[in-house]
This record gives sequence, C-alpha cells and structure tokens, in this order.
Amino acid sequence: MILARITHAIRTQNWFAVVLEFVIVIAGVVIGFQITAGAERSAMQTRMDRAMVRLQVEVEQSAGMLAGLVDAYQGLNVSRTEAIERLLARDFENMDEDRLAAGLVAINLYPAFSPQQGVYEEIVSSGMLSSLGGDNESGERLRNALSRYQREVTFLQGQIDYMRDSGLAAPGTMDFPAVRLEYAPGTVRERRYVVDWQAAADDPELMQALLNGNNRMRATADWWEDTLEAAIALCDAIAEHTLRPCEIVTEFVE
Repeated sequence: MILARITHAIRTQNWFAVVLEFVIVIAGVVIGFQITAGAERSAMQTRMDRAMVRLQVEVEQSAGMLAGLVDAYQGLNVSRTEAIERLLARDFENMDEDRLAAGLVAINLYPAFSPQQGVYEEIVSSGMLSSLGGDNESGERLRNALSRYQREVTFLQGQIDYMRDSGLAAPGTMDFPAVRLEYAPGTVRERRYVVDWQAAADDPELMQALLNGNNRMRATADWWEDTLEAAIALCDAIAEHTLRPCEIVTEFVE
C-alpha cells in the first residue's frame, strides 16, 4: 500500500508526498528497531537478574565449604601450637591428649577445593560478564569482587597442588614410632591417634617435622582464609542486586 502511494506520488510529481512517505517508512523502521532492542535489553536484564540469584546461591555454598575448612584449620593450628609448646616445655599435665594429638598429626592437610562454577561459567559463555550488575559503581564493585574471588580460587588450587607435592614428600608425624593409630570403635572414623609424649619430646627429627609441618599448615590456612574473605565480599556484592541477605552456612569438616 505504501509502495503504491509512493509510485502514484512520483508519477504525479508530488514530491512532498514522496518525502513524507519515505519519512513514514524510515520512522517505522527506526521505531521497530527500538522496540526490538528494548525487548532484547529487557530479556537480557531478566536473564542477568535470574543468573544473579543463582550465582548468589552458588557463592553461598562455596563460602560455606570454605568457612568449614577455615574453622578446621584454625582449630587444628591452635591444638598443634599447644602440643608444640608442651613438648618443648615437657609439660604433659592436664592435657587433652586426643585434641592435641589431632593437631600434631594434621601437618599434611591439603583437601581439594572444587567450588561450584556452573553459573559463573554460564555468565562468561553468554557474554553477560562485562555488563553484570549494570554500568554503575555497584556493578563495578560486583565485577571486581567476582574477579578477585576467581583469582583467589585459582591461586588456592595452585598452592594446594604445590604443597601436596612438597609437603607429602616430607616426613609426617605418623612416620615416627612415638605416634601411632589405634582402633576406636564408636568414633566417627573408628580410629584414635596415640602419642608417647615423652618419646616425642626426645625425638629431634619428629620435632623438626612437626615444626616444618606447622609452618606449612599455617601458610595454607592463610590462603583458605583469603579465599573465604573474597567469597564473602562477592556474596555481599551480589546481595546489593538481589536484595537478599548473604546466607552462609558453615559445612562441618571432620
């Protein structure tokens, strides 16, 4: 119909009508593009909003795992420090032997950390990462927090591999006769570490292995804590957009 009107206007040399029809056609095309672009932006925003909610759940779960491991490391480090001080002072009165033995034995604790990354990988592959959170300070904080968390995860995983290679090659406290394992029915793992504390204090090689292991465990604990801090910061940054508080449930680590 529009083409017929334009053809008629040209034949009658009604140039005003020709221009007007062209303007109408162009305006319709522009408006159509705008409507389509607006619908695409709305759809993309909906996808990002949904991805943000799922990402928060994913990060909360990872942070819970991290928090459980950090708690485990901190408890074992405290117990190990007390064990070292008692061995050096040869003070074995009124001690919680099971707790201190657990700290003394755990000098090669390198559990893997494999956080859920499905939502993050989906965000990256779909091209949403660069615009995640919007073009504002809040969005920039979110993207920076996400970048920091990913760096910490990669670094932690690399350090765990390195410490496994170097630490597991070194003697552990279980390699010495002063430390042994006993069957303990009714416990979670049906085992109990038993330490001959006097013999341990008299064995300089065991003490050296214990001190070296304590150093490695404290360094490893710091790396886990750094990753946990990054996960919490990311969770809080996401919560600014989802308007749901960050909820981290610590997972128990035996």
